[in-house]
Amino acid sequence: MSIKPLSVSTLTPLLTRIDDARDGQICSLRLLSSSTLQIVFSVQDVARGYDWIEIVFQVNGVTDAKLVSDAVLSSLDMSEGITVELDSHYCALGIGAYRGRVHEAPLYILGTSLGYQERPFGG
Repeated sequence: MSIKPLSVSTLTPLLTRIDDARDGQICSLRLLSSSTLQIVFSVQDVARGYDWIEIVFQVNGVTDAKLVSDAVLSSLDMSEGITVELDSHYCALGIGAYRGRVHEAPLYILGTSLGYQERPFGG
């Protein structure tokens, strides 16, 4: 499966389906290139009867990021889920409820475009 681009119109239904990744888990954070990062979450999918799935978010054209070591990833508090902001030239993904102030999140990634991929749990 390939990464599907996210738009303003497709972002809200996806975040609703996964309840903004509340109480999910960060599985991994990978640097694919100097300007591309992927972050993988295990989340519950409302559309699949709350079964667990993995969601991969890929941020392209990374312009700024606050990252943490692999050892810290699993201990980040996911009770507030994630914040995702998107327009035609900007995207932001942060851990926690930080709408409009993603720079305050304990982990955030800013870039020019955002895509996603759904995978089976443990996939």
